[in-house]
Amino acid sequence: MNEAELDPTSFDSRLVNMAAPPLVVGLALAVNMSPLSFLMEGFHVWMHELGHATVAWLTGRRALPLPFGWTSVADERSMFVYLGVLFLLGLLLVAGWRERMAWPVILAAALAALQLEMTWFMPEHTQRMLEIFAGVGGEFLLSALMMAAFFVQFPEKFRWGACRYVVLFIAASCLINASTYWNRVHHGTEDIPWGSMINGEDDGGGDMNILRDEFGWTNHQIIGAYYRLGEGCLAGLLVIYGAFALRLDNVPDRALRLLRRGAPAP
Repeated sequence: MNEAELDPTSFDSRLVNMAAPPLVVGLALAVNMSPLSFLMEGFHVWMHELGHATVAWLTGRRALPLPFGWTSVADERSMFVYLGVLFLLGLLLVAGWRERMAWPVILAAALAALQLEMTWFMPEHTQRMLEIFAGVGGEFLLSALMMAAFFVQFPEKFRWGACRYVVLFIAASCLINASTYWNRVHHGTEDIPWGSMINGEDDGGGDMNILRDEFGWTNHQIIGAYYRLGEGCLAGLLVIYGAFALRLDNVPDRALRLLRRGAPAP
C-alpha cells in the first residue's frame, strides 16, 4: 500500500473513501447518544434555519439564518441576491471546467438551473410552502448533501481538506438527530413538533402549524413527507458512498476530459 492511500486529505484514496465516512458517522452517532449531545444542538438548529434560508436564496430573496431558531427572510425578490448566487455558481462552474473536475461543473449547472426555475417560474404560493417545509427538510437534505460533499474535490479557489471531516461530522449529527426524531414521530412515540422554538408549542406561526393551517397539510401528510425524505436521503447516501468508494465517480471526469478535447482552445 503506497503512502497516498493512507493520506487522509486524499480524494483519490479508496481506503479513505471506504473507511473515513463510517468512522466519522459512527463518532457522530456515539456523541448524539451520549450526555455530550447537547453540544451539537446549536448545529441542529442552525441546519434547520439554513434550510429556510437556502430556499429563500434560490428564490432570489435576502435571508439571514440565525442559530437560535430564527431566520429573517425578505418578502421582496432581490436582483442582487439572484445575481450574487448566480455569480458564485458561475465561478464554481468555470473553475471546475478549467481544472477538469466534473462534479463541481455538474453541481454548479444543476443549482443554476434550479435557481432559475425557483426564482422566475415557480408560483409564489409554492415558494412560500417550500420555504416553510425546508426547515426540517434542510435537516435531512442539506445534511445529506454536505455528507456527500465529503467525496467531492473542489477547484483550487474552493479547495477544502481537513475541514471536510468537520463538515461530515456536523452534517451526520444533524441527519442522525432528524432521522431519529421523525422515526419516533412516524411510529407514534413522539408528536409532531408544533409551535416554534422561540415562542413555544402554542405559537401558531411554527412551521408545522403553517403547513397545516395555511397550506392544508394533514398530520399524515406532514409525517409521511419528512419520513420519506429521511429514508430517501439515507438511501441516496448509501448509493453515493458505494459509487465513490469503488471510484465509479471517475466516469463524469473522463466524459469532461473528452468534452474539453472537442472544445475550442481559449
